[in-house]
Amino acid sequence: MIYRSGVFSRKEGLDGETFRQHWTQVHGSLASRMPGLHSYWQNHIIERLYEREGRSHHAIDGISQLAFDDVAAMERAEISPEYAACKLDIPKFQGAITILVLEREEIVPPPALSTPQRKHKLVWVSEARADFRGEALRERWMANAATSLEAVPSPTGFVQNFVTDRSHPVQAGVPSGDIPVEAISELWLSDAAALKSFAESAAGCMFIHRDPLLKPIGIYLVEEVSVR
Repeated sequence: MIYRSGVFSRKEGLDGETFRQHWTQVHGSLASRMPGLHSYWQNHIIERLYEREGRSHHAIDGISQLAFDDVAAMERAEISPEYAACKLDIPKFQGAITILVLEREEIVPPPALSTPQRKHKLVWVSEARADFRGEALRERWMANAATSLEAVPSPTGFVQNFVTDRSHPVQAGVPSGDIPVEAISELWLSDAAALKSFAESAAGCMFIHRDPLLKPIGIYLVEEVSVR
């Protein structure tokens, strides 16, 4: 299973609530019809807990996650009429967009969809800190994952998503982004307050900001919306 992830900004001049409504009610319905799609998650930013100063890339206002069997299945969906309808809709609410292909490593399986812990999560987008990229980065990070997770108090879910492909830009009349992402991390705790408290704690700083292989670009408290 792979995940096609869009990391994108809001269309200039569009307020946050209009952006949210269009993404969930209009674009979500269009994207959910893509052939071969197993699931579609939208990550709506509730609060920006950290963003690196002096960034040269576009803003991050939303992160999508669409699951396909593999890259070939994703590419078949990209030439479908359903995807063509999505591309026509993109300029109505999105600004620049960086498209990434991700592979997931479930360190701690996420909470069940029916539980209140699933509604909110902490998401951080990171670039590589050293010269390791791709599979070399993944192997080195996974070798120490269990030990690193000891810093997190009672995680109810933790997933590390590694970038495996960035060669599928959207041709939809919006700028193609180039955020240097190597991993997208997802953490679930008991509730939104616990997530924010951890991110701002000394333990959270050690876990996120002092990762020897990954350097955070942005850290966000998000609401996770299941579209399909």
